[in-house]
Amino acid sequence: MVYQGYHPEDEEMWSALRHLPSESSTLEQTMQLSSAALIVFEHALYLVDQQQGCMCARPVGLALQQYMASPNAAAVRVALSSAIHTYESGFSRWIPGSAKHSQKKADLINTITEVVLQHRLPIPGVQAI
Repeated sequence: MVYQGYHPEDEEMWSALRHLPSESSTLEQTMQLSSAALIVFEHALYLVDQQQGCMCARPVGLALQQYMASPNAAAVRVALSSAIHTYESGFSRWIPGSAKHSQKKADLINTITEVVLQHRLPIPGVQAI
């Protein structure tokens, strides 16, 4: 595959993914962007695999376009925002290292994992998890 260079439209889409309300916490911003990136990169790998040697010049850009155009992008934002706000709302009452703190963190990680798996981009012929 020959690298096709910088594509401003890809940067615009990544910027759109990073655009969260200014009151969003660092945790929320990080989880939103990381989750979207996982979904996009997984789909880009699928696109590369489907090309079988005749690779798309911009599989990540194409996967990003498909993600941004899908209802999945908004659904991921809403689900993660809700989960993270719930986690953070009780954070000040938890003692770091306590069983309750550890359980809440584990619950958040599980929720984020479920959201990412539930909102993967569809792959023809593959049943969603």
